[in-house]
Amino acid sequence: MWLKRRLDRLWRISATGFCFGFFFVGGLLQSLLVFPVVYGLPGSKAKKARRVRAIQQKTFARFVQLMQLFGLIRVRLHNTELLAQSPGCLVIANHPTLIDVVILFANLPRANCVVKGELWRNRYLKGVMRAAGFISNDSGEQLLQGCRQALDSGEAVLIFPEGSRTAPGEAPRFKRGLANIAVRTGAPILTAFITCNPLTLTKGAPWYRIPPRRADIDVYFAELLQPQALVDDFADKPRAARLLTRHLENYFEEGLKRYG
Repeated sequence: MWLKRRLDRLWRISATGFCFGFFFVGGLLQSLLVFPVVYGLPGSKAKKARRVRAIQQKTFARFVQLMQLFGLIRVRLHNTELLAQSPGCLVIANHPTLIDVVILFANLPRANCVVKGELWRNRYLKGVMRAAGFISNDSGEQLLQGCRQALDSGEAVLIFPEGSRTAPGEAPRFKRGLANIAVRTGAPILTAFITCNPLTLTKGAPWYRIPPRRADIDVYFAELLQPQALVDDFADKPRAARLLTRHLENYFEEGLKRYG
């Protein structure tokens, strides 16, 4: 029995390493071989970026399928009919695991994504970030402008209000960037709650520290919120952003108790 558990753990660690190797090396090869071809085709820069994002969605979907095939995770999406309303919306979710963005981005129609500025400097992923026209959070003004352009183009903008993964056991604490974007664009907000049992790929844990069994990841698309209806004084943008941040923190804290 001990030997069986040991071999199973070694297999799961090896399979996880293989999947992430596929992800990072695949991103590098796409940057070197695929995206230059895409950008050599006719069309505007925005159209070329949309083509790259379409390729990335398929790549992310294959990555998730690979992890499921190896028995590392099982992903279940709930209330997916709401996805038809996501173009032109801010799509927000809690962030328990490393692969939340991969799962959501693979399933959102016309998706774009706000990413941490450090990923733009990652040797394996920076080519993907630039070619896809993802939105960097390095600069507040750049972030707002990028989100506004994406929303005006009918794209669904995926953003994690916490900025990084939540440490296990901690309540969600949102940065004000999302609320600033919402009150200045007036874009609807599609909320999603992510649960993971047992927890895997969490903040502060190395990739090889995986649970002894498959992790079940459930994504519950909840509802479409209108930011104007959530705060009293929407005209005062800084105050509205503070109020909206607090409201969404409480909303997610209560929602996670219900879905978790």
